[in-house]
Amino acid sequence: MHFHIVRALADGPASIWKLLRRTDGPIRHVYAACRELVAGNVIRHEAGQFVLTAGQHPVVAAASRRDFRDVKDQLAPIVRQAPGPAAEYFQERLVLEDLLKRLDFVYQRGDLAGRRLFVLGDDDLFSLAAALTGLPARVTVAEIDQRLVQFIADQAKRRRLEVETLHYNAADPLPKRFRRAFDVFVTDPVETLKGFTTTISRGLAALGHPGTAYFGLTELECPPVRWMAFQRMLHRAGLVLTDILRDHSWYVNEAIDEAELAQTALKREYPFQPLPPQDCLWYRSSFHRAVTVRRPTPPITGRVRFDKSFYSDRWVMTTS
Repeated sequence: MHFHIVRALADGPASIWKLLRRTDGPIRHVYAACRELVAGNVIRHEAGQFVLTAGQHPVVAAASRRDFRDVKDQLAPIVRQAPGPAAEYFQERLVLEDLLKRLDFVYQRGDLAGRRLFVLGDDDLFSLAAALTGLPARVTVAEIDQRLVQFIADQAKRRRLEVETLHYNAADPLPKRFRRAFDVFVTDPVETLKGFTTTISRGLAALGHPGTAYFGLTELECPPVRWMAFQRMLHRAGLVLTDILRDHSWYVNEAIDEAELAQTALKREYPFQPLPPQDCLWYRSSFHRAVTVRRPTPPITGRVRFDKSFYSDRWVMTTS
């Protein structure tokens, strides 16, 4: 709330009505945040308008960022050097521009600056993108692919970024030192019932309250009945959805080469053989945001069997 108010005032003086237009949450919370910011001499109220004070406050600097073009310039060569996606881990990298769209959305919602981020699975290199902004208080990435763990650690060290890496399989319980230690977690979960529930459970184990979860879901391999099951699971766990950005994130189609494609249901079940070569970006997901309404209770806490059912079921068409 404080972030949104300060961000609005970075554009100039504003009435309470303009602040209500630019903030999210109950009116009472906006009023309380305004009182706290005035008492802290971050903003002042005069002649019916709120304005930023002349003091140098960290929240003002964090909320005044306009874009992430500098992050793109630094991240682009890193992405080109990164290990290619591994189909066995259901990896497919985001288009760079859409990775930055995710970063910007997390920032706009007040979930980047000063926050402790837990990234679960990171073939997109979101952890490095977040760290390059200099805004998070902590960035930790947990990844099953040892190639990516080492690559992210090496890149972070080379650029003096505070990114903690963990070689981790989400089928295992989250290590105790990471439980309830974060404000935000970000993931692109596996879309099987088993894979999604397990992946989200590990993220929820990392979250405290208040906390925020971000994740992508497709409609291509995740039908509405499954979206409903996932939403019910989130509600039972103590979260509520606040945003669904349709077709927000597009993927670069690198993971499936022709040999692997031949083994998938995507090719086998195409009714007008042969399946033609891919000639456009077509795989995309909608970006979700959910917030805790109480301390989250992960539906899975113990170890689960890490077998084909983790990554594959009748709706998943793009894995062999």
